[in-house]
Amino acid sequence: MKKNYSFYSILTAIPLGLLCLVSFSSGQGGNFSGSPGDAGNTCTNCHAPGANHNGTPSLTSVPAAYTAGQTYNMNLMINGSNVPKFGFNITAEVAGGTKVGTWSAGAGTQLRNGGTGLTHTTAGNSSNNWTIRWTAPASDLGPVTFYYATLQANNNGAHSGDQMINGQSSSVLTNADELISSFKLFPTHVVNDMNIELANSDEAALTIYNMNGQPVLQRNIERQNQIDLTSLSTGIYISQVIVGDQISTQKFIKK
Repeated sequence: MKKNYSFYSILTAIPLGLLCLVSFSSGQGGNFSGSPGDAGNTCTNCHAPGANHNGTPSLTSVPAAYTAGQTYNMNLMINGSNVPKFGFNITAEVAGGTKVGTWSAGAGTQLRNGGTGLTHTTAGNSSNNWTIRWTAPASDLGPVTFYYATLQANNNGAHSGDQMINGQSSSVLTNADELISSFKLFPTHVVNDMNIELANSDEAALTIYNMNGQPVLQRNIERQNQIDLTSLSTGIYISQVIVGDQISTQKFIKK
């Protein structure tokens, strides 16, 4: 009986493995962007992690702020990889993992699960560069973040030896939010002191995060501020300014 169970287990695993392979070559239509709304699921649900193919994904032309109902063209690219096949899965969410906006398929791309994002097509898996078209929601729903998972595949006919890298954009504010909470930060390469000037508010809450998402400094600020950052280690940080319920972020480097 144990042998029979093992045999049935193998039979069950075969179609699952084939599903993974087919889903990559023709696009992964499920929820695999790595976003909160996708429960953090990525391409590693099918493709074994561990390989390094030297590619670095980047999402560019992301708007600093969005206008309700307006369409934006972005670019998702995997730079420097040494493999022949590629893939991606992308979605857009507000806080709480709610999907927002409308996606439009283009060359090498197709809608994923219920139109909640985009993935590659069979023809598009030979490209490492895709145009991503997203239309903002019909009303201002607050800051939007784009989450994406990318795949570099060695085309060996199996789901091993591939590499998945996921990422996300900075929060994209509504134009109204951007106006309220925008600020000027300088210099962007900080030695000792950093200056922050609020654009449209007399006070705000400042939090500085390291790249692990941990807060390293918190304080209330006024319209003009000089902040001593000598205690911070060298590295990249994200400054977050909150005015009321509006949030704006900028990166800077501590030297």
